[in-house]
Amino acid sequence: MKMIIRRFRLEYDYLSNYYPACVRVDGLEYLSSEAAFQAAKCAKAEDRLRFAELNSNDSKRLGRNIPVRPDWENVRIGEMEKVVRAKFTQNPHLARFLVETEDAELIEGNSWHDTFWGVDLKTGEGENHLGKILMALREDFRQNGIPAQENVPPCRQEVSADGILVQFREITQVPCDCIVNATNETLLPNDGVDMAIHRAAGPELLETCRALGGCGVTEAKLTGGFRLAAPYVIHTVGPHYGAKDDAALLAETYRSVLNLAAEHGIRFIAFPAISTGRFSYPKKAATEIAVRSVRQWKREHPNDLIKVMFADVDLTIYRYFCEALKD
Repeated sequence: MKMIIRRFRLEYDYLSNYYPACVRVDGLEYLSSEAAFQAAKCAKAEDRLRFAELNSNDSKRLGRNIPVRPDWENVRIGEMEKVVRAKFTQNPHLARFLVETEDAELIEGNSWHDTFWGVDLKTGEGENHLGKILMALREDFRQNGIPAQENVPPCRQEVSADGILVQFREITQVPCDCIVNATNETLLPNDGVDMAIHRAAGPELLETCRALGGCGVTEAKLTGGFRLAAPYVIHTVGPHYGAKDDAALLAETYRSVLNLAAEHGIRFIAFPAISTGRFSYPKKAATEIAVRSVRQWKREHPNDLIKVMFADVDLTIYRYFCEALKD
């Protein structure tokens, strides 16, 4: 029986235009295909620049309040095809995930009554134009291959005076020795960074994690990276916000990861913002603790020359990391 993907959520979140993947369209760089699509509506070319620094939600809101080009109704499907193609051709790992859906029917099921781009889950009505565009693009990739995109630079990056980097980038795509997976005590993926890492690494990572017997708060465990560009993954569990001594535990989590990395001779490691997902740690406080903890560890271990990067596709977290690195 043919598989049907009815919602672009959880393991299929990359199919959504809201997925934070940088795209370059008509000479401008956007932080998602949603931002690029909303910019394409603009009657005034200069208005498009306003979308280049916005996340998907803010782009959607702004798109409702700008003068729209007079031919929009006639060109909107073509513009959507253009930005969706840009997203997947410029982010080949997403194109690979798309091809791996094989012959599944792709339906953007929604609860906000969009019956043009998707299908209303309550009524079953909808033209599903976005799903059709994705399925046509998938067939193109299957027939003609995925365009090669090697060493694609991040669209946003800052470097501190002491050499710590922060990038607006999927952590799975960082060309480094090791990426850090902010997971839970079972080591089984649920959502967020954890889900993205397992999806990119392939099923072998899950099999390996099952054999590790879980992981305690602040502990760190090493596995291979499998299909990832990074040869290693360090899995760690940060504290839930509101737990006793949560700030100290979060700092200890970073130290545990760096200690394990040093033990294994890792020289370049990329961190997400640990505990800011399901564990609800406030983003600003979490990024400040992360930067402070890494700097303290590096001062205490001057002979362990580990290069550190923070990588995240949450625009707010990216900006907080940039602020913390300047302090």
